[in-house]
Amino acid sequence: MINQIKHNSPSSILSQFNPIASLKPQIRKAVNERFILPILEAFFLPTERGGIDNFSALDPDKLITEIEFVETKNFVKTYIYKEIIDEISKNSNGEIDFKPKYVITFDRDLANFKKDETCYPYRSIFKDETQKESSILFGVIRLGEAPILYYVYINLQQLIRFIKTLPEEKNDVSEISKIIETEEDKRNKLFDTVIFEKQKLLRNATPIQTEEIEQEINRLEQVRVSSLQGQGGKLRINLAWHTTDDLDLHIVTPDGREIAFNNKTVEHQGVIGELDVDKNAGSENAVSNPQENVNFDAMPAGEHKIYVNFYSMRERNEVPFTITIIPENGEGRIFSDSVVGKGTNKYIADFEYKETGLVITKP
Repeated sequence: MINQIKHNSPSSILSQFNPIASLKPQIRKAVNERFILPILEAFFLPTERGGIDNFSALDPDKLITEIEFVETKNFVKTYIYKEIIDEISKNSNGEIDFKPKYVITFDRDLANFKKDETCYPYRSIFKDETQKESSILFGVIRLGEAPILYYVYINLQQLIRFIKTLPEEKNDVSEISKIIETEEDKRNKLFDTVIFEKQKLLRNATPIQTEEIEQEINRLEQVRVSSLQGQGGKLRINLAWHTTDDLDLHIVTPDGREIAFNNKTVEHQGVIGELDVDKNAGSENAVSNPQENVNFDAMPAGEHKIYVNFYSMRERNEVPFTITIIPENGEGRIFSDSVVGKGTNKYIADFEYKETGLVITKP
């Protein structure tokens, strides 16, 4: 099934400039199979472009336009190369092994320069011979003369019209798919938000500031693609960095005790907090993408403090890091910072669970 429309929440997409459709599972399935797919099959007609099987779908989450990148060079460097060109390779026969990609878009600006000879197959979609069929609009990015990405424009009004023709869903529990947001999903959305805010800063940045911001964005993207280590529980505090140095995550409870490498499990008012991942400790087995992780088996009561300690230097005197706070329910937060000099203890933030949820503060 073509999974071009897949989102269940507008917040699940990175770009605020890429409109999305949020649909129930059964409606989404009908839209994909009976509206989107016929249009794509018409566009990639075998006699025109060799058939849809010769192309592959780009994940809609990865559709970011030039607007976010401010300058074309940033768009090419961090998007075209990373998401598309890096997948081009040669097979054992020395032939290029790559399927050009496509993505649907509701943004007419991405497809206003091209008009296809084929038409939107609205007559068959709506089963109405009187339906007007206009040429398919599209945009294309090429490498030399070869297309590497097609933007196929979908008219949002026609999509809404199609949805209105569908019968109402039966109120049957077996037909309802409950969407569960994983910790990785929550974490990635937090990172996407922070990265997007950094990208907006590029618009008015000086050359020196631009270089610093781009380095920070690259570092955040590095952390984002690394899987979370350790357990989640009701609340997770995760520290991640990208050097072989030894940083330590410390959580100070309201009674002054610390969850840390030398005291990994602490109970406070019946709630257990545990450091279950402790990387780059000791003189051996240091890795370049370490994490430390603290999980709580219930939401802890009282004000807790988060610190990062620079325990041992192997590579750098200043180590950038991120702290990700992920509650099972409610909003989390990311702190991006750095710690300078062996022995330094860096205060990050306070957190406290209240009736309104987890409250995170940094005085």
